[in-house]
Amino acid sequence: MDYLSQERARGITITSAAITFAWRNHRINLIDTPGHADFTIEVERSIRVLDGAVTILDGVAGVEAQTQTVWAQADRYNVPRIAYVNKMDRVGARFGRTVRQIAKKLRAQALVCQIPIMKKDGRGENVFWGAVDLVEMEVLDWDQDVNGNIVERKKLTEDYGDKKVYYEAVKGRMNLVEVLSEMDDNILEIMLAEEDHMKVSAKEVKRALRRVTISGKAVPVFCGASFRNRGVQPVLDAIVDYLPSPLDCAAPIGTLASGENVVIPLKEKESLCALAFKVVHDHRRGPLVFVRVYSGTLNNRMSLYNTNTNTNERVNKLLQMHANDAEEIQCITAGNICALVGLKSTRTGDTLIQFNHSHKSLRLPSIEIPAPVFVCAVEPATVSDEKPLQEALKNVLREDPSLHVINDEETGQTLISGMGELHLEIVRDRLLNDFKVRAEIGKMRISYRESISDKKIEHTCLYDKEVMGKRARAQLSLNVSRLPEGDSGIAEEGGNRIELDLSQQSSPTQTPLLAPSLPPEDIATSIRSGLVSALYRGPLLSFPLINLRVKVHSLCLFGTESSKTALGACASLALSQALKRSNSLLLEPLMNITVEIPEEYLGVVVSDLSGIRRGDILSLETAGQSDMSDVEEREVYAPPDGVYQSDDYVDVQKPRRVIYARVPLEKMLGYGSALRGLTAGTGSFVMQVYKFGVMSEDRMRMVVSELRGGL
Repeated sequence: MDYLSQERARGITITSAAITFAWRNHRINLIDTPGHADFTIEVERSIRVLDGAVTILDGVAGVEAQTQTVWAQADRYNVPRIAYVNKMDRVGARFGRTVRQIAKKLRAQALVCQIPIMKKDGRGENVFWGAVDLVEMEVLDWDQDVNGNIVERKKLTEDYGDKKVYYEAVKGRMNLVEVLSEMDDNILEIMLAEEDHMKVSAKEVKRALRRVTISGKAVPVFCGASFRNRGVQPVLDAIVDYLPSPLDCAAPIGTLASGENVVIPLKEKESLCALAFKVVHDHRRGPLVFVRVYSGTLNNRMSLYNTNTNTNERVNKLLQMHANDAEEIQCITAGNICALVGLKSTRTGDTLIQFNHSHKSLRLPSIEIPAPVFVCAVEPATVSDEKPLQEALKNVLREDPSLHVINDEETGQTLISGMGELHLEIVRDRLLNDFKVRAEIGKMRISYRESISDKKIEHTCLYDKEVMGKRARAQLSLNVSRLPEGDSGIAEEGGNRIELDLSQQSSPTQTPLLAPSLPPEDIATSIRSGLVSALYRGPLLSFPLINLRVKVHSLCLFGTESSKTALGACASLALSQALKRSNSLLLEPLMNITVEIPEEYLGVVVSDLSGIRRGDILSLETAGQSDMSDVEEREVYAPPDGVYQSDDYVDVQKPRRVIYARVPLEKMLGYGSALRGLTAGTGSFVMQVYKFGVMSEDRMRMVVSELRGGL
């Protein structure tokens, strides 16, 4: 499913891809998401439309730092999960240790549904051979086919050759039933009646597993080696058996402009309601908009209404996607996903309804877009390349909402902001290779933020211009102040709060008969749009503004001359003028970073972080351990890894240490290469934005001087 040339060259997933297939007479819509922190928006928008998820863990590395980030994203959307411990065929794989990490690091109730079986191969090496299904108490054998396509199931009895495997399986089955009985009343009743854990039927155990998984109480855990196609089929079975169908999930709730909530029923005969969660630019078909249909049926050639942009859209084609291959279909029903061709203005997070829907303002909860923290300049090689570059940037920006593109009026440069160094490197490759744009990409810089130190600034602005032979006039008064620490606005306003008090409206005294030509909703929307656009460019270095409270408290209208354009321009100009009178602050991103290294490199890495990089060390841990005293202590069953290793097996892995630190992003540029140098290529790290912190005056002067010298 990794079809981009950049994905194949680097061996990583960069963009989420969708595929639809059948398994056991069920239709499964699968979305493969990246694991790298720079592409967290791909995970965010995919999880937003999922009913369930499979978390794939590395049997050697265990629960990694980025896994915890993605797990937290799934927690926010209450997505039921199962876990699959992959790469059990690699030296150093530890199923039991990984299960314990699921409980400790992810704070989840891990229910072991399989235990691995290790056997010696022809060379005498201990390898992953198969697994025991603890629900059915069967041995799963993939030896019948070299490609792993055939799974032979054999009943596990006391006569099984390896007694250790049988007794461990009995222990695991008893523990599974016992933990289920604590969470599920049906299993408790059956167990009390049978008085024997082993007599609880596999059918009842499966039903209970499904109930506790869908409710989010527990996470079933499986194992395998996907490279050899061992363990894949049982995971697909588990998706059907334990993860919810759309009918098992709570109906989504939309919001009207009035603030009223509306339940969206999952019925094919209801009015259509769908969420656009991804946009991809296809060179042959144009923009492909991926949607999840929540209600109704989406037909080919259907007329739609976008409630976010208030525009009409028409579907030219419906495509069922198989990664980068597509199959044209005539309709898609509630609960499924597909791609639409022909939508011109739909973006990620927009709500689509059918044209004659009774609620024109209905909106589904949108998708949270993370703030970009890296920036670089891009310039066309020649004047003739400027238009193709702008077109390519428009397409890339529509695909990836975590990218920001702004034009710096002072320097004339086009600046791209992204989530990380790799993120912007991929964008650069796509512009040059996929879109064939001739452009020069500048040096990587930090995307700072701006704010003000003043308590409150009052300003009144009169906008009076003639545009295309028509006069545009409007006047408004506003005040700007800094939000208290920890207070912020909604995501669409970039961490700022906008308040509109339009009760004090007036018209010029000399023309008392003039009345507003716009309804109140359009007036408020135009003013808000103007303020938001002004907040994207600060007066100091043109970085976005954050932590501001902007309140418009009076408005003067001039009849038909106070058009939507005039109101938006007046609001933008008023805020820009007010900010230029203020005392500006520059804020830099502070990052929470997690570094995992071998024990012997601990001293040199800690010294580098706390010294050269101006970081604060928050804590140190040994990999696989975690101090979570607030988590309820529970005996978590995990098969001892040594049981399935040969007697002469020696664990050659040395202890690894985990460093948690907080470091200014400016000092993290190029840290990947530096860490590899410090640890002989054995260290790894992930980071995410903690907050934007205020710079000292000396450092602010230095940064302003550097950046005004040119990006």
